[in-house]
Amino acid sequence: MNNPIVNVRVRLIIIKNDKILLHFTEDGHYYFYPGGHLEFGETIIEACVREIKEETTAQFTFQKILYIRDFIHLPENEHSLEFFILGDIDKYEELEGFVDPQSAQKGFKSWQNWIDLDKLPATNVKPKSLTPIILSDFKSNFSEGTKYLGQIA
Repeated sequence: MNNPIVNVRVRLIIIKNDKILLHFTEDGHYYFYPGGHLEFGETIIEACVREIKEETTAQFTFQKILYIRDFIHLPENEHSLEFFILGDIDKYEELEGFVDPQSAQKGFKSWQNWIDLDKLPATNVKPKSLTPIILSDFKSNFSEGTKYLGQIA
């Protein structure tokens, strides 16, 4: 392995009006939870605020850490530790279809969508096995503590 490193990422779980905010990527044709890498010297909360501002121009309010996931993809020499963070933002309707300005700079197009929670199981979102966990925990108002998910797909 050449220069293996462990990345830390934040992934944001934002639910409003029984819809969840997801990021769609045109090049992969799938959805994922908004967020990204933690930068050196940055706290988890600071990373959440920065990432959502970069991707949506919205202001983020931290609520709690819901899940911790190991994402290990050896062919790409990648090991990421992902924190799934429950929070809120100060925008709603104006984010539907909002193009992530960073994606264009990287040569592809991606945008935000609000997906109905009842349509989430049929949506191509990664990691797919997180969907039933989120839906179950949403019903209980995310009342449990942080859950370690391991390597879910």
